[in-house]
Amino acid sequence: MNKRKVINYLKLVFGLMIFFSPIAHAEEVDFTVKPEFPENQVASNSGFYDLKVLPGTEQELNLIVHNKSDQAITTKFEINPAATGENGGFIYTLKDSDRDESMKLSISDIASTVDTISIPAKGSGRVIIKLKIPKKPFEGIILGGIRISSISDSENKEKEEANGFSVSNSFAYTIAIRLQENDKLPTSELFLKSVQASQIVGRNSIKATLQNPTPTIIDKVSYHGQVMKKGQDKVLHENKVDGYRIAPNTQFDFPVSWDNQEFKAGTYRYVLKARSEETGKEWKFDQEFTISNKEAKTLNEQAVDVEKDYSSYILLIFLALVIVL
Repeated sequence: MNKRKVINYLKLVFGLMIFFSPIAHAEEVDFTVKPEFPENQVASNSGFYDLKVLPGTEQELNLIVHNKSDQAITTKFEINPAATGENGGFIYTLKDSDRDESMKLSISDIASTVDTISIPAKGSGRVIIKLKIPKKPFEGIILGGIRISSISDSENKEKEEANGFSVSNSFAYTIAIRLQENDKLPTSELFLKSVQASQIVGRNSIKATLQNPTPTIIDKVSYHGQVMKKGQDKVLHENKVDGYRIAPNTQFDFPVSWDNQEFKAGTYRYVLKARSEETGKEWKFDQEFTISNKEAKTLNEQAVDVEKDYSSYILLIFLALVIVL
């Protein structure tokens, strides 16, 4: 194992130690949250706000936060639009400034609440989320979430001094909010925006950027992505998954691992089949992409635990021996 490979391996180990560090044990979770559902809640057993709303109306939602600890705490609140994660689930950490171009109306355009509240030891606090539905009817589904996290007392002091937030406890609750004005939904669409060589946790991968430009949730999605050399049918790498979900009006990446191999410059084909088992709708994409020499060299140098291909060196040595003989 050469020096660069050892360094990259140590970087991966250290990175995984940070990524999987148990910084929020169960005993460290010092608060719970409970939504109170209004009369226009569609399903009372859903565990999140699933509301049918009317244009031009205003409404208040109640959220109870209970402090389980023996000390007063301060909780922070963020309202973010839903996004689609690479693992096929919904995430609610997307900043509104990064929302997809197809998202004309975000949950943060409709919902608002306080930035923080203080809750006494063993006490509870009531948080009001105000909804202001636009007068102009919206189409489909608006999906987002209220993210609730705690801030330590020392960081509150830092906040007063620096006028900013720094959340020490990475544990957070998220309560989803789904808004809909009628049961009629537009037809779901899925587009392939781009395909490029990239890396995931230091490992070579191909990332296909997909977009759902419609205000619909696409459920129970199966993907089958394959990579071939241009002009060939032999599958070099592939990824097959099912049970994924796609949030409304979002872009996301679907990766295909390069299986710890080095990237080689050239032109490739990316073929992706996607199907919603819920609706039966299918999509198929076939797109060429190129990996340049510079791109391959840079990514291979950064890659962790990549398997070296020495075939070209062996061939050169063989030819040199033939010439000498």
